[in-house]
Amino acid sequence: STLTGRYVGSPESVMSRDIRLINEKGFINFFYEIEASVLSDTFWDISLPQNLETTSTNSPAFNTFLAAQINLNCNSLFMHGTMISDLINISGDVHHIFPKKYLIRNGWTEKSKYNQIANYTYLDTQVNKAVSDDAPYIYFSKALEQCETKQLIYGNITDLDILHKNIEQNCIPANIIEMEHTDYDSFLNERRRLMAQKIKSYYYSL
Repeated sequence: STLTGRYVGSPESVMSRDIRLINEKGFINFFYEIEASVLSDTFWDISLPQNLETTSTNSPAFNTFLAAQINLNCNSLFMHGTMISDLINISGDVHHIFPKKYLIRNGWTEKSKYNQIANYTYLDTQVNKAVSDDAPYIYFSKALEQCETKQLIYGNITDLDILHKNIEQNCIPANIIEMEHTDYDSFLNERRRLMAQKIKSYYYSL
């Protein structure tokens, strides 16, 4: 109901109808009917990614994404052992994956574009400072190099497999190491799709 807004409009009448049908069909039967009709492939593949096209960090879809990351024990970006849940509990930094200043400098001046929630990730404060306003292809490439040199620049990951898993946990497209400002729209679309799939995995794991 959080994801679909089932009880947002006329909640009393919707609840009344649901209760009547539960009494008639039994809860489990009714539940599976609703799940099949509302949470179809179209919802996960199209509707939910569209719902993630927002700047509101209070959106139900974004909060459910964070719940998914917490439930699935996801590490924060470039960190192994510092969880998303840890940063939320201490009010950690929400970082622009494509830094705001970098986007503005390259013509993306509207808040509705650079403040998209698909451009957000929780990040350790020191990592956030180190990234500064570098282009993604610059700082993600340095994070990869760090796995070879073992010289820490961002976070504490020096193993390539752990880094790839970390990027996947944060629903960041694998080709981020090649991306610059001209790829921003395609990045947002792909990350929304990955975020929606993370939420789907979380839902069906409950």
